[in-house]
Order: sequence, then C-alpha cells, then structure tokens
Amino acid sequence: MMMFVVGGILTDAFGRLFDVIWGGIKWIGRLLKRLFQGLVDLFIGFFEVIYALIDGLLYFLYKIGVLAVKLFLLFFELAKMIVSLFVGFGRTLASLVYVPRSGSGNGYSEMLGKIFTAMQPLKLEPIAYILLFILWMFTAVAAIKLLSSIRIGGE
Repeated sequence: MMMFVVGGILTDAFGRLFDVIWGGIKWIGRLLKRLFQGLVDLFIGFFEVIYALIDGLLYFLYKIGVLAVKLFLLFFELAKMIVSLFVGFGRTLASLVYVPRSGSGNGYSEMLGKIFTAMQPLKLEPIAYILLFILWMFTAVAAIKLLSSIRIGGE
C-alpha cells in the first residue's frame, strides 16, 4: 500500500513537472508565433509601402504621357486649322483674278468679256478685290457662327 502512495506522489509530481514544462513550451511557442507573425506583418507592410510608391510613380508617369499626347493632338489640330485657314485665304486671293475667255458657245461669256474689256480704263480691279475680300471675311465669320451655334446631340 505504501508503494501505491509513493507511486501516486511521484506520478503527481512528475505530472505537475511535465505540465509546467509543457506549459513553458506552449508559452514559448506562442511567443515565437507572435514574434514571427509580427516580423512577417512588418515585412509585408514594408513591401506594400514600396509597391504603393512604385505604383504611384508609374501612374504619375502614365498621366504625364497622356497629357503629352493630348497636348500634341491639340497643337496638331491647331496647326491643321491654321494651315487650312491660310490655304483657304490663299485660294480665295488667287481666285479673285478673273480672266475672261471664250466660252463653250453661249453668249454670256462673250458678253462678260466685252464688259470687262470696256471697264478696263476705269481701273476698278482694286475695288473689286477689296469687295471680294470683305465678302470672303463675312462668309467665313457667318460660317463660324453657324458652326458654333450647332449643339452636340441635335438639340
């Protein structure tokens, strides 16, 4: 009977000792797990910040490229409009000269030729050029007003 009492005390003592040791091992394991998780979180947070900075920089460069393309298209369209204005102006000035020539057989061309020949001594060409230029300018302004009054969508 004494054996059982001694065996029970030793069993209880070793059971408690192993419980303390096992509790210490579990505590150290939880501590290592928290430290490792904290380290991993810090590592991931660091790389998320780096990734966000790189992402922001690349987006900024992309937007600069978009702005550059838009400005290029704006200046390109502006240059096309200026060139077409000068071409139209040059063609209008070139068309101000009327050279009467014989027509295809109708009497109006011949009659206009006679009228221009008879009016040569009056020297009315400069006045005609000025009037044609004024007519061209008023037509251009009216066309611009008409185009600017058209609304998008047909309203």
